[in-house]
Amino acid sequence: MKAFLVRGTFRMARDWTKFAKDVAADDEKAAVERVMSDFGSKHGVRRMYVKVKDVTAVPLEQIKDPVVRFKAGGEP
Repeated sequence: MKAFLVRGTFRMARDWTKFAKDVAADDEKAAVERVMSDFGSKHGVRRMYVKVKDVTAVPLEQIKDPVVRFKAGGEP
């Protein structure tokens, strides 16, 4: 697995809020799917209200979340 930084906006109530989320996934498409799934399950946001702006690969040294770092193959 690789680590990706997914950036974009999502609609919370009536406002659009920016987000940047580190995720571990096999490719960019799977990273976007993971973000959509997380916002739906944790915040109740429908997929049509999540707009992904960009997805970039992140080196292991720059990952702050220990769970993502471990899933990407690094030390926790």
